[in-house]
Amino acid sequence: MKSAATMPRRNLVPWKGMLVGLLFGCLVVLNLAPLIWGFLTSLKSEADLFRFPPTLFDFEPTLENYRRVFASGFGQSLAVSLTYSTITVVMVLLLGVPAAYAFDRFEFPGRKPLLLLVVASIPLSLGAAALLIPNYIYFLKLGLTNHFYTLPLIYTAHQLPMAIWIIKGTMEGIPRELDEAAIADGAGHFTILRLVILPLILPGLGAAGVMAFVGSWNEFVASTVMVDNPALRPVQPAIYNFIGYFGREWGPLSAAAILGILPILIVFTLLGRLIVSGLTKGSVKG
Repeated sequence: MKSAATMPRRNLVPWKGMLVGLLFGCLVVLNLAPLIWGFLTSLKSEADLFRFPPTLFDFEPTLENYRRVFASGFGQSLAVSLTYSTITVVMVLLLGVPAAYAFDRFEFPGRKPLLLLVVASIPLSLGAAALLIPNYIYFLKLGLTNHFYTLPLIYTAHQLPMAIWIIKGTMEGIPRELDEAAIADGAGHFTILRLVILPLILPGLGAAGVMAFVGSWNEFVASTVMVDNPALRPVQPAIYNFIGYFGREWGPLSAAAILGILPILIVFTLLGRLIVSGLTKGSVKG
């Protein structure tokens, strides 16, 4: 097999390169335009918000909308969401690593059906509105609703299949000869997992952690039903509260949305490369 360094490069026709660049430029504009417009809206006074024709930059910036948002207790909702997401990431990694190790390194009865079940449950990471009613009934009968651990339990169940799939894919790229060498030296499976496997799957762990954080931070449906205590309300329902009975409060709504997006932007800026690295780590075997 030819290595990537020895494979011939394909020259891109100039006009095709310009077309690709124009396409990506359009995608960047389409993705950034709503974010920029929302940020500018969050800095406008009520008079500037309803000015006609609308203005993009010709207005006097104000932080009044952000003051109103924080006065409503939005800061507590941010802290609650950060706590929920952190707990979810920790639980997903604690449960996902040994599960992925077992699926990748062991043969046991029911392994393939269980793995298919895990793969089939991956769409839960995008939310499961269809399961909301049965989940609510079960949690209500068990007395698990409206507690600080209610949403982390649901988020962990939703994000765990995706984490197992990502981590298992990363483990597949690790030669089994390393396990055999460690066993020959007297190491057990726990020692192999801790000292041999874990240092080599850090990109996969990072990718799984980022996906779990983003999925739990953005979840809306379960968080609006499973808890009704304002002290336990995460950030997404708190943003929705600015859509009032008499209409939308565009200034505070935009400010709350920007504050809700900011942690996601920070996470992707610092750890975004881990998603690509973790998802492709085990895709090519030497």
